[in-house]
Amino acid sequence: MPRTATILPLVLLMSALALAGCSGTDADGERGAGSPSTASSGSPEDEGGGSSPTACVVGQWAADVDDLADQLGSVLADTGMTVITTRAAGTQTVNFTEIGDFRFDNDVVIAVDVQISDGPTMTAAQSHRGTTTATWGWDATSSQPAMVFESYDDSAYTVENSVSIGGATSTTPIAIPPIVDASGRLFVTCSGDELVTTWEDGLFITTWHRA
Repeated sequence: MPRTATILPLVLLMSALALAGCSGTDADGERGAGSPSTASSGSPEDEGGGSSPTACVVGQWAADVDDLADQLGSVLADTGMTVITTRAAGTQTVNFTEIGDFRFDNDVVIAVDVQISDGPTMTAAQSHRGTTTATWGWDATSSQPAMVFESYDDSAYTVENSVSIGGATSTTPIAIPPIVDASGRLFVTCSGDELVTTWEDGLFITTWHRA
């Protein structure tokens, strides 16, 4: 039971971390004037009252996955877990076009080693692979640049979990919520070759560098 109590929150937090760069629909299903569903021209450049950094965000960006792994370690340590190491391997990239197309590509594994109380070290790893596409626009009602998304297709996106304790590895049947069910907005700060995104009510901040 102590192992189960440790594994469940750990893997769920890893899921939230690895999806930190992606986005979803608003919780109440409503859209501001900057959303793809109400944009008259279909171009994010024309939305958000002229204050949204479309010109900066357009292009392909690569996530700092090592920084995300470090954030995971900090969050887990705050829950009382004894974190030994965290690490990431692979890539996460996003691409925004000026006409409102969005693509999120994953080929990343994030792992964490945790010392179980009076027991062995546990290693939990989660791999995210595949692609999610959507349309995007600015939320014109927001006081800061915030993206909203719709028209999701995450059929090519897969997640696998594994847990290793004392040399024995097994797959953990943790259901990952579909990306399309995510709620809120993606707050954006963009300057030059650096993009920083924070999911509304999310735990993690993703730093992206122009690819």
